[in-house]
Amino acid sequence: MAGGATRLGESGYGVARLSESSRVIIDSAPLAESGYLNRSNSVNHAARLIAITMTQRAAPLFKPFDPDGQVRVYVRNLPHWRQPGATYFITFRQADSIPKSVLAEWLDVRQRWWQANGLSVELKESNPEAFDKAYASIPEGVRRAFEREQAVMLHEELDLCHGSCVLRHTPPLQQVVEALHFFDGNRLALGDFVVMPNHVHALVLPHEDWQLEDLLGSIKKFSSRQIGTWLDQQPLELQPHGPPHTRPRFWQHESYDRIVRDVEELVKFRKYIADNPVKLDLPEDQYHYYAAPWLDNFAQRPSKIA
Repeated sequence: MAGGATRLGESGYGVARLSESSRVIIDSAPLAESGYLNRSNSVNHAARLIAITMTQRAAPLFKPFDPDGQVRVYVRNLPHWRQPGATYFITFRQADSIPKSVLAEWLDVRQRWWQANGLSVELKESNPEAFDKAYASIPEGVRRAFEREQAVMLHEELDLCHGSCVLRHTPPLQQVVEALHFFDGNRLALGDFVVMPNHVHALVLPHEDWQLEDLLGSIKKFSSRQIGTWLDQQPLELQPHGPPHTRPRFWQHESYDRIVRDVEELVKFRKYIADNPVKLDLPEDQYHYYAAPWLDNFAQRPSKIA
């Protein structure tokens, strides 16, 4: 890593320590990150959006993670924690951004760790709720160490820029930027973000009544449709790997997310986002970096590394 760059493992990735009074809800059936939220009454939904845009919102407020507050937890390939009013660091990526051989290695490591800690693939497939409860019962230090290791492997592999890296091209890059800003102010408060050649890092604060997984689904669907239209007009060498009839979805379905624990961690995440394209020495036309002014009230805006 270049001097001054923030390594993700240094940001305390993993499950935070909860006090004995914490109320943890294990949720094995979250709303899918697959598209827009369904609304049975489109007229009422439109009216709601209009009312939101006409009502002046208070400035976004960063709230540190509350160890005594209610937390919803579910596990897919990655653990996901939810707390009302929390700000999240998120990463979502192109579906072809990690080589299949690397994914297979990660799956083997994860399943071996499960087995070593009394979990099994069979339990996860047959009874996800029981799996989630068993996972939550693993000693905190053991979980945190493994989750930190998994997070570091993911983000360091993404920085190798595998796959088609469609987002290095201006039109699809701009579609992602527009999708992120589209929901800012009505469904979420958008913090700092960077669009990289094959993935996105962002800080987001969902508004009340909006779940993070559904917001990510909307952003992905909104952008992938526009990017797909652009890709249809491009030569084969620019396409995501695989012929059109077997080509996987543009975005990987599951995203990475972490509740920002405190101001110190907020500073580290802001720096990581700012540093990411610079430490990879990317040309300025192959990424987009945005620093959100509202976060300056809680954490110093980072200066890019030299």
